[in-house]
Parts: sequence; C-alpha cells; structure tokens
Amino acid sequence: MEIYMTQQSTRINRRGFLAAGALAVASPFIIPANVLARNGVIPPSDRIVMGLIGYGNRGREIMGDFNGDRRNYQMVAVCDCFKTHLDAGVERVHRDYGNSDCKGYDCYEEVLGRTDLDAVAIATPDHWHTKISVEACIAGKDVFCEKPLTLTPAESRQIVAAARQYNRVCTSGSQRVLEDYGYMAPIIQSGAIGEVKEVFFEVGGPPDDAYYPEEPIPAGLNWDRWLGPAPWVPYHPERASGNYGGGWRRYSDYGNGFLADWGAHKLAGAVYILGIDHLEPIEILPPNCEQNPNNYLTLVYPGGIKLHHVRRDHDITFVGSEGTFRSNSREDRQRIVPIRQVDVRRYSGGTSRLHHDFAFCVRHRLRPFQDYLYGAAAATACQLAHITYRVNRPLKWDAEKAEFVNDDQANRFVSRPRRSPYEIRS
Repeated sequence: MEIYMTQQSTRINRRGFLAAGALAVASPFIIPANVLARNGVIPPSDRIVMGLIGYGNRGREIMGDFNGDRRNYQMVAVCDCFKTHLDAGVERVHRDYGNSDCKGYDCYEEVLGRTDLDAVAIATPDHWHTKISVEACIAGKDVFCEKPLTLTPAESRQIVAAARQYNRVCTSGSQRVLEDYGYMAPIIQSGAIGEVKEVFFEVGGPPDDAYYPEEPIPAGLNWDRWLGPAPWVPYHPERASGNYGGGWRRYSDYGNGFLADWGAHKLAGAVYILGIDHLEPIEILPPNCEQNPNNYLTLVYPGGIKLHHVRRDHDITFVGSEGTFRSNSREDRQRIVPIRQVDVRRYSGGTSRLHHDFAFCVRHRLRPFQDYLYGAAAATACQLAHITYRVNRPLKWDAEKAEFVNDDQANRFVSRPRRSPYEIRS
C-alpha cells in the first residue's frame, strides 16, 4: 500500500474537516472548538473538547496531561467498562476542573455519539485500539491513541486508512520517541558516526498464551465488554490487570508482549532517528538461523539497515561505518555531536510535549509528529518479529501486498478473527 511506502503531506484536507465540523451541534454549556472554526483552523483561545476512553493505569497518566493543560483541552467525558475506574475518572475531572460538567459512560459508542466532542483519547488495552480509532474517525473525532497502536499488520492498514479517509488528526501515544530519543536524530542523520547499517534495540520478548482458572468477576466490571474482540475466556484478575510489569500486556490475546509494548518506544525511536519510520521491514530473521547465526532476531529494512532485537546492555545502539553511538552512554552524548545541520521532523508549532503537538495539529489540521502512519509501521514491525519468533524461520514481508512471501502459515497471523459483535466496521 502506498501509505506505507511514501511519506505523506503534513496537511489534512480541509474540505473533509469542515464537512465534519458542519454536522456538529453544540450543547448549551460546551461549544466544540470545531464549530467555532474559521477557514479550517480552530482559534487558539478555544479549548479542544475531549473524551477519555479507558481509565486504567495509562489512562490515569494521560488524563493528567490533558487535565493539566487546560489552555488547550477541556475533558467532558470518561468511559470505562469497570464502574470503579469510571467513577474515579469522573470524580477526578470534576476535582481538577472545579465543576461537575464531566459525564461517565460504560460504552465508548455513547462517547463517540456526542456531537460536542472534538477529539478522544484512547487508553484501553491494545486489542481495542483499532476498532475504537476507526469508529472515532467515522464519527468525525480526532484521535490520540496509546501505543502500541495496533494488534496485527492488517489492523495497521485499517487504522491508517480510516484516518486518511475521514481526514482526521490521529496521533500514536509514544512520547518517548522524540522526548527521550529524539536528540539522537540530528547526530545520526548528520553522519557523525558514518553510514549506519546496524542498530540494537533492547526490549522484552514476545507474548505468551494465558491459562488461568476462572475466578469471580468483580462487581461493576463488564467482562464481556473488556474482552471485546478478543476470544472469550473466563475472568481472572491477571488477564485484566494493567500492571506495567505483567497483566494483559504479556498475553497474545490482547497484545504482542513487551516486544511491542516497548518496541513502540525504542524500535519506533530508532527508525525515527534513521529517518525510515514510514517504512516496514522487508525481511525478518530469527535467532540462530543460517542467515542470522546470532542469538538475537534481526529486522532488515529497505536499503539493508538491520535492527537487532536484544534483551540487555544496549537501550538503543547505532553502529556506523565510523563509530558507535549508545543512547545510554553519557560519554557518547558528550563527545559525539552533529557534523552538519540537518532538517529532522519535530513537534509542530515549537511545542515540546506530545499532547501539545496534538493540540497544535488539531487546531491547524496538520499531521502530528506521531501520525498513525508512523505508529502503525512501528507496531507492524513488532508484530512481524512476534510472528517470526512463533514460526521460527526466516520470513520475507511484502508491505505493498501486506503479506509474507510464499508462507501460508505465517500469513495466517497477518490478521485475527474478531469475536462478534465486536468486528471492525469501516
């Protein structure tokens, strides 16, 4: 698909934006910024009216970002299928804003149906990201979605296509790509260590299958809704846990393990620094095979650049023809500097935080720094690595066709069946 092979224009089609805005109807108390738009640009004095879908661990953190930025945002809706979380989220918004304007929902469809919302933030488990994102785009909402952006390569195509078709500003939620690792982009792209052909990135492994005995469902939790498109299984608290060190992130029904969870930061950071984050790997080599006699998996990108998945010692390490740069080395940061000026992609409007970049791009109808194209490509790379670990043989990936070359077994994992009635509509 062309969207994965070429970088796109940074400006969103204004006709589509204005058409969506013309359908919005303001509530008596909250006027959405898109109603007040003139010539496709939202006046900076007007807040972006937001809803948050998912108030677990990460939802609580990003709510802090949005609620703490009241110059840009007004949070008026919170959604969660666990009433304990939902009530806590609504109470927090009321406390932060000093009013009682926020409404709680146990179904995200009701949030998307509100005509006074400009945008939604999605902080659900990974297996919900694509479905809610696509439906948010259809509903005329801009979207801030947590990483990893998608669950399968097929979903990566769906989520980018929806953003483009409905002319929405959609950002993936990795703040670390620029804020932790972005300082390396001018260094590496200037040629300070020569031509880079190898990168080591240190993240956890692929997911496991989960086998747990049934336990009673907590009062107030809609377990069927939590599972959504994932296979039905009996409730167990470890499956539903948002614990950053465990919980649903470890299991293949809901994500691609810590490989994808941190790959959305580190692999995504590495390819951004190299300037190839709009591309996907063309070959994936498992550890200890004939083509890759090393104890780590290797992703080969167009042009021959190799990214090696390792579990320790590297954080992100770039190996160039004239030197090595280690992101976790203070010495390297002090002695290696750009040798020429280069133009690298940054947050728009001189902003310094991901949620500020999103606000600026919503107002000015621009592609954000972590546009869905980049978040989806990084997610796909991690998914291809997971599939390669699973089949344990070298694979070639055709990004244009979104399929593995001559490997029917591997192609079975390019998409996943979704439990009815939770299919993705387009």
